[in-house]
Amino acid sequence: MDSIHGTPYQSDLDTYLAALDRVLPADAVEGVYLTGSTALGDYHHGRSDLDILTLTTRPLAENELTALQELHRTLETGAQPHADAVYVPRAQVGKLPPEDVAGHAYVVDGQFNRGACGQDLVLWASLDQCGITVRGPEAKSLNAAPDASEFKAWNRGNLDGYWRMRALQVRQAISERKPDEEFLPYFAVWLASGPGRLHRTIASGEIISKTQSIDYTAELLPRMPGSSSGSRRVGSATTRSAS
Repeated sequence: MDSIHGTPYQSDLDTYLAALDRVLPADAVEGVYLTGSTALGDYHHGRSDLDILTLTTRPLAENELTALQELHRTLETGAQPHADAVYVPRAQVGKLPPEDVAGHAYVVDGQFNRGACGQDLVLWASLDQCGITVRGPEAKSLNAAPDASEFKAWNRGNLDGYWRMRALQVRQAISERKPDEEFLPYFAVWLASGPGRLHRTIASGEIISKTQSIDYTAELLPRMPGSSSGSRRVGSATTRSAS
């Protein structure tokens, strides 16, 4: 927790923790951790979401899930950045949950959902590699790293499924746009950095940030005619502006 004092997100985190203490009994919470851009060193105040992982000691009851839903409704401003969160029992750390899992919840872009988040293996790898401990056992002591072969297979499936579909959609969208029409920075960065992040994870098991992915992808792709090494710096700057 010492590393959090004085950070740009401390106030938002303190607000969340105070609200969490009001809606869940102390014996229901095993630990609280930061993942995402905060843990990856790519957090930009006022633009980056605060990604929170709250491990519970047991599956949460329906009334507790309803209380958490109300908690996040009060925290939500209706615009980025959001206080996103995942609620998972400690016993599920490092694993893929069953499809019909109960007592789990997650919040994406401020929207509360019951059930598993669908990104569990990425979450566990992030927690193990760079998770920031706010409360509870140290992140490294949780042995959260997923099975390497299972993790690689999941990422390959994501690349071949979600991102292949996205590539087709983007190709169609670009063909219908005017030459001087711009993409929103958020979507441009998401689309430009996503496949590179997956490639790095598949190749090495490492989780990297959006900014790191832009540079990594620029090194992988052949240099376009007329481009220069400065394109990597431009990519990083664009990522920071849209985080």
